Amino acid sequence: MSEFLVGYLSNQSNHEDPPRECDVLVIGGGLLGTSLAYYLAKEGTDVTLIEREEINREASGTNAGSFHFQIALHQLTPNMTDSEKDRLASEVRLQVDAAKLWDNLEQELDADLGVHFDGGIMVAETEEEMRVLRDKDEIEKSAGLESHILTGDEMRAFAPYLAPDLAGISFCPREGHANPLLVGPTYAYRAAERGVRFRTDCGAESIEVLTGEKHRFKVTTNKGVIKANRVVNAAGAWTAELAAQLGLKLPMGLSGLHVNVTEPREYFLKSMVQHIGRRLTLKQTHNNTFIIGGGWPSRPEPYPKRFSNIWNSASGNLAVALRVLPMLKDVKLIRTWSGVWAYTLDFKPILGESERIPGYHVAMVPTGFTLGPMVAQMLSEYMTAPKGSIKLPEEFRVDREVA
Repeated sequence: MSEFLVGYLSNQSNHEDPPRECDVLVIGGGLLGTSLAYYLAKEGTDVTLIEREEINREASGTNAGSFHFQIALHQLTPNMTDSEKDRLASEVRLQVDAAKLWDNLEQELDADLGVHFDGGIMVAETEEEMRVLRDKDEIEKSAGLESHILTGDEMRAFAPYLAPDLAGISFCPREGHANPLLVGPTYAYRAAERGVRFRTDCGAESIEVLTGEKHRFKVTTNKGVIKANRVVNAAGAWTAELAAQLGLKLPMGLSGLHVNVTEPREYFLKSMVQHIGRRLTLKQTHNNTFIIGGGWPSRPEPYPKRFSNIWNSASGNLAVALRVLPMLKDVKLIRTWSGVWAYTLDFKPILGESERIPGYHVAMVPTGFTLGPMVAQMLSEYMTAPKGSIKLPEEFRVDREVA
């Protein structure tokens, strides 16, 4: 796999001035942007991608690389109505479709991406949390996601490394992880092979809609002007800020989060572990370190600074991990870092072309690592098909309003 990283990073054209015109200009070099560029290029589309720093520098390269297919804590509300359960079932079906793409992605890109489907465990400490596990289990099964509830001796036999006094667990064989440091750069490498022009250290400073010209958009960057027929805003945490330049108000929020990594220990934890009532994701990598996360907040900092660490988040996160997996008590923490989580207020992707601004597209998804490649493929199919022949889900509309 190093050949892809070395080959891509050594490409000096990435730092040249951008071309003055193109058909599709993708703004953002994270997983969504690079995968979209790849799928568009496969269909013969003329694509330029600009990134204000380096490829895979922000959230796409600083997350824990987990595939989240089970319903998580932040998706649940107390006393859910039938319509809310239907909404969750729809989201789970989307995750199931995403899993199918990840099944074949290493073959598609002809690269080792560290993709492993070793299953995922969701733990509950209390009887109330067990009720939530059972409720979500019913929704997941109705949406086609396999999961199993285990308690007591059955739980302890299945996962003897977990705290023995947990109330119970649900196990989803479909969950897993990939290496977030490899996926985006590999997409970029394969896209470049197909003619995509990448320009790094090239930030979009302003965007204007043109009338009566060959191209519909004029994007001013720190390296010059690019005119494009179509623009895709795939700027991750900065998607809403960029869209606001054209008067679009996207239903988004922003949060910093922590990720922690430990020293290596003998490999034993094949499955990812989450918690239904507290913030936790925990897995052991194939180089035997433990990666511990779960959305604990970090401190926002103005760009170009990176979000900074908060000790209470790191210690709180590790305390939950230790409660669930007691054998971590003498494992040393090696490194803690912060990433940025951009989410939508209704937890649905923002995907497609603006009805108000023809040619202006947005690609944004709250569970960007899990859903990113599939959502990018969906948008590519929409953009390359005859006008009106493919429709994206109505609930993903760019111009929707969220209460």
